[in-house]
Amino acid sequence: MTPQIDPIWPWPWVVFAALASLVVVLTTYRQRVAHLPPGWQKVLLALRLCTWALITLAMLRPGLEITDVDRHASVFIVALDRSRSMSVKDGSEGLSRRETALKLLADHRAELEGLGKDIEIMLVDFDREATPVDEPSPETPGDQTAIGQLLDSIPKLFPEKKVVGVLLISDGAQRALPPHDLDPRAAAARLAEQQIRVDTIGAGSSGISDSARDLAVEDLEVSPTVFVKNTVVVSARIRAQGAADQELTVRLLVEAPSTAAPGKPAPMQIAAPPRKIKVTRNQEVIPVEMSFLAEEAGEFKLAIEVVPLDGEPQTANNSMTTFITVLKGGVSVAYFDQEYRAEQKFIRRIDESPDIRLDFKPARLGAPSDKPQIEADWFDTGKYDVYIIGSVRASTFGRENLQKLRRAVEKGAGLLMTGGTRSFGPGGYADSPLADLLPVVTLRTEVQNGEDVDPSLHYVKKLQMLPTSQGLSHFVMRLDSADKNLAMWKSLPELDGANWFSKVKPGALVLAEAPGQIPLLIAEDYGSGRTMAFAADTTWLWHLEGKGEAHQRFWQQVVLWLAHKDNQGDEAVWVKLEGRRFRVGQPVGMAFGARDADKHPIDGAVFKVEVTDPDGKKQELTPQRSGSDNLARLLETRVSGDYRVHVEASHDGQPVGFGSDARFLVYDQDLELHNPAADFAMLEEIAKITGGTSVPAGELGEHLRRLSRLGLNVDVTRVRSILLWDNWPPLAVFVVCMTLEWFLRKRRGLV
Repeated sequence: MTPQIDPIWPWPWVVFAALASLVVVLTTYRQRVAHLPPGWQKVLLALRLCTWALITLAMLRPGLEITDVDRHASVFIVALDRSRSMSVKDGSEGLSRRETALKLLADHRAELEGLGKDIEIMLVDFDREATPVDEPSPETPGDQTAIGQLLDSIPKLFPEKKVVGVLLISDGAQRALPPHDLDPRAAAARLAEQQIRVDTIGAGSSGISDSARDLAVEDLEVSPTVFVKNTVVVSARIRAQGAADQELTVRLLVEAPSTAAPGKPAPMQIAAPPRKIKVTRNQEVIPVEMSFLAEEAGEFKLAIEVVPLDGEPQTANNSMTTFITVLKGGVSVAYFDQEYRAEQKFIRRIDESPDIRLDFKPARLGAPSDKPQIEADWFDTGKYDVYIIGSVRASTFGRENLQKLRRAVEKGAGLLMTGGTRSFGPGGYADSPLADLLPVVTLRTEVQNGEDVDPSLHYVKKLQMLPTSQGLSHFVMRLDSADKNLAMWKSLPELDGANWFSKVKPGALVLAEAPGQIPLLIAEDYGSGRTMAFAADTTWLWHLEGKGEAHQRFWQQVVLWLAHKDNQGDEAVWVKLEGRRFRVGQPVGMAFGARDADKHPIDGAVFKVEVTDPDGKKQELTPQRSGSDNLARLLETRVSGDYRVHVEASHDGQPVGFGSDARFLVYDQDLELHNPAADFAMLEEIAKITGGTSVPAGELGEHLRRLSRLGLNVDVTRVRSILLWDNWPPLAVFVVCMTLEWFLRKRRGLV
């Protein structure tokens, strides 16, 4: 039992407060009761000093700390991986990984039992779940390896016992699906906080034997939607094992619906010249990128395959398939800007795209005028899909034209304003009908005097445009594949200044910014349309420094996003799947809707959603409404193969259009055996995080003997604190003293 004091302030302040208050009591209170008889003086002073002592006690906050040491029942856990990847026979004498692990335990049973007479050895099998066992079998039925889940469950497996250590034997590769895919590193960190060490032993090898051959396609990546006459870029990785010095053939296949027989699947045809790749090592992963021209609109199955090697035992993983949707083009753009600005000359090059038609209207320089310079028919609803406004004053359009533009956006058009001395607030848009549409706040006080750049309204410095964390994967900001996209943006030349925005509106999305959190590209939905604010006007510098392709792609994607062409076609009924490839058993979500002849959403439409599986069985889904979205969900996908979703819509009892179809693929990939390579680096990380050791299999006996010599801590130390100030007796004494003193003072006429 140890006394403890925890003062509410630093010691000098507590001592000062206690002594100062004592001096006040002794000097002032004596004078107040000096006229009373000595006996009464002593009683009242004693009560007041008792109150002072209790307050001082509360400031000191004394307590007692009691330490109990309990020799608790202890357990040492041996966790054995029983997932299917442990069936790979890459051990000595042709043993599987699981058989090798069991033999290792059998050979060192004596060392395990010698860890301590008070320590119980418990065996635990794990795959997606952890299960205590008496005698582990060599069977490996597990379809997932959830190492993170195992580590997280260690303290819960034997709640009445203290876990003094863990020996984890696995190939180290976590292969788990939600909700079993807990991060092993985070789970190991939680064990470290509880002082539970994990020693690890790796089973298997990081590859497969030289005599075994296996080719596989991994990480297929392609945009799910593309416009007709555009190039479709398909990238993947070819994993080659046991194929050193071999030349492989990679083919890109696409459906050919025009050659399909009625009622039968469309045949696949080669869409691009086959690629030859050379394998130099026995285990190698080779990136591959292929492309083809989308000749016609529609939905197509697409596959990348690597031609099997002679004698390759497993060919199911030699190809990977998905679906893409090729959309019709036809986006019309109205662009307003000063005729001699460099930026507009390069933006206008997007008119070269077969999907975009751009009409340019130059704005004259000069003093502001009340008379609009631009004809009203440019803003008729439905005439243009997208409007781009450069450095043009609001007065150049006239208020009525801007009102028409606002209505067009509300009904589905897109609007982009770029930077310049006559854009946003400096262009007088704070008092215009576009003020509410723009995703940034414009102010009346942002007054531009002349054409010179005003440092209070513009950033007068070089700015590197980079995607935000949300913008990195956005359709507009995708200039390259996911792993190369950020690097591509970093390689672009810096912009030469930008407009200064006082505030981004709530709900708007910042897609790009410059270092220092300077917003450059902001997007927002408005009504049925979309709007953007782009602070810069010097992307033409990208073109001059050899980045013309990135410049063209960026501006095309800006236009397509504003025109709602990033994920929808022009059909009256549309359906969008949350993905195109799903594992067997994985749920599939989808969104759908209906549009009228003017492409406006039809409120109150009634939908029928039907899914056909690969066996031809149909299942009707129940549509659900979430805000303005229509959603449905297929909860189970039991059969692998091609699925088709058909959505029909009606309004006021009348059908809308001809319905819409979408397809997706369900694959039955063996998660454990698709790539059974071991991951010893993961095991080493787990051991390091928990303070354990990554033990080579041949050194297990010596490691266990070392643990026995050092001794495992089986004592459980509990520390209890008893607070002497924070309980009822001191409070009761305080109340009694104060009450009794008040009563006596009342009796003597002092109150």
